Amino acid sequence: MDQSLLPNIYDFISHTYPFSKLDPLEKDAVTTAVKISYHSTQDELCDETLAGAGLFMIRTGAAEEVNRDGSLRAKLSVGDTFGYTQIEKEGRSDYKVTFPENTLLYLIPKTVLQFVISRSKTVGDYFNSNEWVRLRSSHSYSDEEQGLGGFASMKVGECCRRPLPVLTLESTIRQAAQAITSAHGYLAVIADQGALKGVVTKSDLAARAIAAGLPYSERASRIMTPGVISIDAQKPLYQALDLMVMHNLRCIPVTENGAPAGYITPSQMLQNSTLSSVYLLHDIRSAPDLKTLVKLSGRTRGIFRGMVGANMQPRSIQRMMSRIADVFSQVLIAKAAAELGPAPCGWAWFAAGSLARTELQFLSDQDSGIVTERETTKEEDQYFAALADRVCHELDECGYPLCEGNYMASNPKWRQSYSSWARSYDEWIACNSEEAILSSMVFLDIRHLYGDEFLVNKLRDHLRSTVSKNSRFLATLCTIGTKAAPPLGTFRQFVLTNDGRNTPYLDIKKQGVNLVIALARLYGLQSGSTATETLSRLKDAVAAGALREEDFRELSEAFTFLNSVRFAHQLAAMDQGQKLTNTIVPSELSQFERNHLRDAFRIIAKQQQAARVRFASGMGILR
Repeated sequence: MDQSLLPNIYDFISHTYPFSKLDPLEKDAVTTAVKISYHSTQDELCDETLAGAGLFMIRTGAAEEVNRDGSLRAKLSVGDTFGYTQIEKEGRSDYKVTFPENTLLYLIPKTVLQFVISRSKTVGDYFNSNEWVRLRSSHSYSDEEQGLGGFASMKVGECCRRPLPVLTLESTIRQAAQAITSAHGYLAVIADQGALKGVVTKSDLAARAIAAGLPYSERASRIMTPGVISIDAQKPLYQALDLMVMHNLRCIPVTENGAPAGYITPSQMLQNSTLSSVYLLHDIRSAPDLKTLVKLSGRTRGIFRGMVGANMQPRSIQRMMSRIADVFSQVLIAKAAAELGPAPCGWAWFAAGSLARTELQFLSDQDSGIVTERETTKEEDQYFAALADRVCHELDECGYPLCEGNYMASNPKWRQSYSSWARSYDEWIACNSEEAILSSMVFLDIRHLYGDEFLVNKLRDHLRSTVSKNSRFLATLCTIGTKAAPPLGTFRQFVLTNDGRNTPYLDIKKQGVNLVIALARLYGLQSGSTATETLSRLKDAVAAGALREEDFRELSEAFTFLNSVRFAHQLAAMDQGQKLTNTIVPSELSQFERNHLRDAFRIIAKQQQAARVRFASGMGILR
């Protein structure tokens, strides 16, 4: 090799992931081993010239990977690599590589690449034969690394104070004071045969014992606050905050397996979460009117910006955005119901779509419904119509747009009695029509928000039970969910699609995220999962034997990476004062993102094909 070319090769490798992560000596070793080749449009690499050769890097020009059947596998441009999947093959390759224009390639020989992989975990993960491992190596989230989990996903037990002093009904006021002081705490609980009977706080000691002049030998149960509100250590942290706000509590006892274990205060939550979402949820609950709520809604943008900027897991971000939307909805529904007066019958408001899955993001609109315990008269429905119309429009004012498809409780079609909802589900499932299922798809994901939770859970149970008896419905749902295929990848300024109609932008929601959601919904319903979250449905499918653990890992990593790219580009749009969308122009993607998007798309395409095979006969699971 002409030694004058070495600086150019070194520079190229130093700016190409994952080789950019190597130390200088390793980069030197790779640089000196590189072989250079030039290819015209008449050339191709195939079989002996590709199998077992090593890793090819495109320095200038372009290349196309073509499958044995003549179909396009990928189009590659400057910075892209190929050949690694063929490195262990001999003689015959799985595909050939052609060149649509004159191209300069760098080749890192097989032995050199294997040496680098053995020295660098980053390089090894990047070139792992499993796409999900490559995707997993692409991220390291802050809440993942530190084990903090973020406020949205933290458990109460992660930040409660321990131990919690436990007294008996015979314990004295003096003993209560000594126990609290020894624990350097704020309260003690009084229990009888394992059951919590009451709490005694420092404030109780001051106001009910000392100020009242009670002798310290008096039983502490005399000054306790009965009717203990406690929370299990495994509950989400935001539920502790909800309890404090709703019941005006400064402290809540925490239990583990029913036994007292510690306590949680607002200050402890704030010490363990730097997110202003803690304050926002409290302020929403305390807001006196709609004007205040509208003003508070502006803070959600800052929370999103902070969480994405802090490199938190997309799942944590979606949960927090959903939790904020939950509280806005609950407060607005409660205010409207209070002003309208008692409802004519039992009822519940439920979320549908992305909010039901707790996967809300900035561009999500409203999806909701109302279920009543019985059929209502026209006059009685006026109550629910007024309630729903008011809440839906006030949510719109708070930044949650009205649904263009009108899948909202304000639409009489989605405001029904339990028996009517059950009949609707029966008809959609029995009809087995793509059109009917598409028109009701959003209500395959529902979650209780306000009112009688039993009605919503009963409706969800009915849906699961009915679906489990109709494999033809699952087959149709599979057809619908896999009809849209992910792109092959990106090439320069275009997104490459299977049908050849290449587009100038990538809709990362429709061409990526939604495809994973559809698969998870399919497997979740087939497995009888009670979950609505995409990843939870996939986990339940593994537990039910409908999916392999490997399938879960693939879809989980693809879903996570796609959302990560989506949120990163939405944050960039915020910073630049641009409108937020789910579309991305290929030129805005980094080489790193393009390479891993290709992995995510291949995972989805593979899993879609597996689902088609599994559900094509209407059998649901291959035996």
